[in-house]
Amino acid sequence: MSSPRRAQERGLLARGIEAKEVSPRLGLDATIEALVGPIVYCVLTGSSIPRDLLDTLFDDLLGPRSD
Repeated sequence: MSSPRRAQERGLLARGIEAKEVSPRLGLDATIEALVGPIVYCVLTGSSIPRDLLDTLFDDLLGPRSD
């Protein structure tokens, strides 16, 4: 069963796909988890979130496919 928060996240990502603003390489849930997981880990461990980590996550997970 999906939480209301997860439903919102899925909806946001689905709208981005429909608008051709993003082209995720994974399914909706896997994309959300791959994006959020490293960020949550940094927060939980008190680490700063490196800008290049964010850039890489978004470019690799949401950018246009080159295949």
